[in-house]
Amino acid sequence: MVVKILGLDISSTCIGWGLLLIDNENKISYINSGVLKPPKADDIIERIVKTRDMLISIIKECNPDEIAIEDIVQFMSGKSTAKTIITLTTFNRMVCLLSRDLLQKSPKLYNVMTIRHGLKKNKLLPKKEDMPNLVSEHLGFTFNYELNRRGNNKPENYDRADGIAVALYHAFVITNKLKKK
Repeated sequence: MVVKILGLDISSTCIGWGLLLIDNENKISYINSGVLKPPKADDIIERIVKTRDMLISIIKECNPDEIAIEDIVQFMSGKSTAKTIITLTTFNRMVCLLSRDLLQKSPKLYNVMTIRHGLKKNKLLPKKEDMPNLVSEHLGFTFNYELNRRGNNKPENYDRADGIAVALYHAFVITNKLKKK
């Protein structure tokens, strides 16, 4: 059975996405990836509406059979505030509802540590910065880093890699290449 998976790494500033295909022989292939930039201006409801509309376009264009989403982190040591967590949760759950509406089934949710443990190649737990190379190794493609005007990596590369990683973890679950925790 051929399955197309859209993986999403959701935040209120950058949404990374990755599209993978599982073929009839359980081979997992990279198709495409990118980022969406939710608007910063406007009130929260307008930001959510505009982000939802951007995601509807991506989901319709990708036409996935499954959607997998990196679930919200309830606490980020030294980084989380109530406002950050509330905003992140709002965007994440809006995407979950949108996925449910468009596919007529709930998305699969995986926390970041489960994904990283499932994709690691050795005993070391990969960091966010390791994800572009890690997904490239697993999928056998060269990650195309986007550079800023100074020739440095754009931070969005890591969000895009995380979107691919979410899809890849879900593909591993579907093909029994790992056991879901």
